[in-house]
Amino acid sequence: MTSNPWDQAGEPNPLRALTPDQLRRRTSMKWRTHPADVLPLWVAEMDVPLAGPVVRAVTDAMELGDTGYPVGTAYAEALAAFAAKRWGWDDLVVERTAIVPDVMLGVVEMLKLVTGPGDPVIVNPPVYPPFYQFVTHLDRRVVEAPLGPDLRIDLGVLEDAFRRAVAGGVRAAFLLCSPHNPTGTVHTADELAAVATLADRYGVRVVADEIHAPVVTAPDARFVPYLSVPGA
Repeated sequence: MTSNPWDQAGEPNPLRALTPDQLRRRTSMKWRTHPADVLPLWVAEMDVPLAGPVVRAVTDAMELGDTGYPVGTAYAEALAAFAAKRWGWDDLVVERTAIVPDVMLGVVEMLKLVTGPGDPVIVNPPVYPPFYQFVTHLDRRVVEAPLGPDLRIDLGVLEDAFRRAVAGGVRAAFLLCSPHNPTGTVHTADELAAVATLADRYGVRVVADEIHAPVVTAPDARFVPYLSVPGA
């Protein structure tokens, strides 16, 4: 069994820091929807203590009453520094970022920019169900390119989906889930570069949902930002 990074660093494992009784004191949907004998594994809420610096920053802001409209690029600058340190991604352009209140709302805004009503959006099932729900609510058409038996991107299947999607000269987008949810597959740099090549060949715009990137901790897997690969 592979050891986790906290054991390797000699640090306490945050996944074991809170007891079920402590978690059930929370008021979120995860802990208030079901009876006490149900363990709700269906929703992506983190059962760990909040990071100390985050707690202090939020507490300081609340005590100051600092709840006005944001200005500047401080968040994007922090993200750029984090991306460089964690993933070696040094060319995140701060000036080309925007803050959104929710991942899927950000996805929707991007799809509005690169596709129109009725246009196809390619997804890799099995995949996060809201990919279907938000795409159809936006009046776009879902085209499936299922993962292979190994739960990795099947480039042949993806190319066929791209070819079908753009038939007739319509605009198309590929909604990439990276790391993949729910399989946990972490796409390699070579796989992502191949995706970029196919997207360029067929004129498909790639919209990447990378929300789970920071929780890739397995020693044999490394998250690669899509925008960091050649051709993206």
